[in-house]
Amino acid sequence: MKGRRRQGYFQRHWRLLVLAGFVLLVGAGSWGLGHYLMDPATLPIRRIQVKGEFRNLDRENIEQILAQALDGGFFGLDLRRLREAVLSSPWVADARVTRVWPDRLVVDVTEEQAIAHWGRDGLLNERGQVFHPRNPLKKRLPLHFSGDESKAPLMLDFFVQEQPRFRELGLSISALFLDKRGEWRLELADGTLIVVGKEDMDRRIRRLLGVYPVLEQQTRRPEKVDLRYEQGFAVSWRPEEKS
Repeated sequence: MKGRRRQGYFQRHWRLLVLAGFVLLVGAGSWGLGHYLMDPATLPIRRIQVKGEFRNLDRENIEQILAQALDGGFFGLDLRRLREAVLSSPWVADARVTRVWPDRLVVDVTEEQAIAHWGRDGLLNERGQVFHPRNPLKKRLPLHFSGDESKAPLMLDFFVQEQPRFRELGLSISALFLDKRGEWRLELADGTLIVVGKEDMDRRIRRLLGVYPVLEQQTRRPEKVDLRYEQGFAVSWRPEEKS
C-alpha cells in the first residue's frame, strides 16, 4: 500500500523534482564558474596602459600604484578601488579605469592644473582646491595664496573678481593673504603691499584704484597702502626712494 502511494507521488510530482534537480545543478555550476572567474589567477592583467598629458605626474609611478592595487584577474578586478588608488596621488585630478579584453587595464588620468602656490608647500588648482604634492613644482608660479585651506574657494573668487580691475591700470596681484582674523592683504607684482581689511573690501579697492594713477605720478613708489580708513587710506613710501 505504501509502495503504491510513493509511486503515485513520484508520478504526480516528477516534473517538479526534475526541475529542482536541474536548478541545483545549474546553481552549483554557476557557483563554480563564478569562483573560477573571480580567481586572480584566471585571465590575469598583463598590461597596464596609462593615458593623459602629464607635466608633473610620473607615468611609471601611476603604473606602479595600479600594479600594487591589482587584486584580481580580468573579471575579479575592483575598478572602484583601483580608481581610488590612482586618486591618492596628489597630482591626479580625476581618473577613469576600464578593462579591455582579454588582459589589459586602461586608465585615463587628468592631471591637476596648479594656478598658484599655497602656503609653504601647497598648490591651488583652478577649482579652488588645495593639494600638497610630494615633489616640488618644476616651475615657479607667479601667484601665491596663504590662509585657511577651507577659505581657498573664497580667496580664488576674490582674486578672479579683483585682478581684472588691477590689470586695467597695468598692475597685477601676485599674492593674496587672508589671516585668521579675516583681514585681507594683497601684494602687487612690484612689491607694493595693500592692506584691505575685513569689511567693504570691494568698495575700498575701487576707491584706491580710482586714484592710483595719481600715486604712480609721484617720484616715490608706494611700499604699503592701508585701506582701513573710513574716508581714505594711508600710504607708506619706499625708504630707499625717500629724498
